[in-house]
Amino acid sequence: MTVSLSQDNITKNWWVIINDINIGYFPAALFSNLNSASLLGWGGRTTTPHGTPSPPMGSGQFPDDHFSDGCYFKRISYQDESSEHYEPDDYLIRTFTDKPNCFGAKYYGHWEQVEYSLIFGGPGGECGN
Repeated sequence: MTVSLSQDNITKNWWVIINDINIGYFPAALFSNLNSASLLGWGGRTTTPHGTPSPPMGSGQFPDDHFSDGCYFKRISYQDESSEHYEPDDYLIRTFTDKPNCFGAKYYGHWEQVEYSLIFGGPGGECGN
């Protein structure tokens, strides 16, 4: 499944596109601070009531170099205001996990079959607050 967000150059609304089909949009007024972004990010989160074990994220597997085992983003790219596509610069990519005993994220850079990619997830469990 290919998922993308694209800003309409006229209305400035942000369209959610799945497999080249416009699914819906976020009105521009909700995201007025996204014009001329200088930083991109992807993220995930699980939440539970205090004292309750955290649920798994993604497939429940830590990143293990096997895309068939985990949850992933592949073919990561972004586009500028003229709709020109760009791949990420590997030296600028950083991953962060605040509960590494429960979840992980690993950026793979450019792999031939999946292009620029990231695997994330983990079993959850007793992760603290």
